[in-house]
Amino acid sequence: MSPVNGSPGVPQFLDALSLARQGVDAGVRSFDEVAQTVASDGARGQVSATSAVDALVARNQVQASARLFSVADQMLGTLLDIRA
Repeated sequence: MSPVNGSPGVPQFLDALSLARQGVDAGVRSFDEVAQTVASDGARGQVSATSAVDALVARNQVQASARLFSVADQMLGTLLDIRA
């Protein structure tokens, strides 16, 4: 089975590493936006439940992306073990 996906010549684990990084970056950006919203709303005494949900969504995105990174790292290790 070939380790190549839709991008010609790009091994899946490299594509997965890139996607994992993008997911972590997006999750962190989302969390930063939520934190700014909570800070500004909190100053007015109006923190909404939506902000808490958005923070949990951002956290879950970072966790899922970190898991993807871990799996891609394991794939790379397995490929290196096979080649050695």
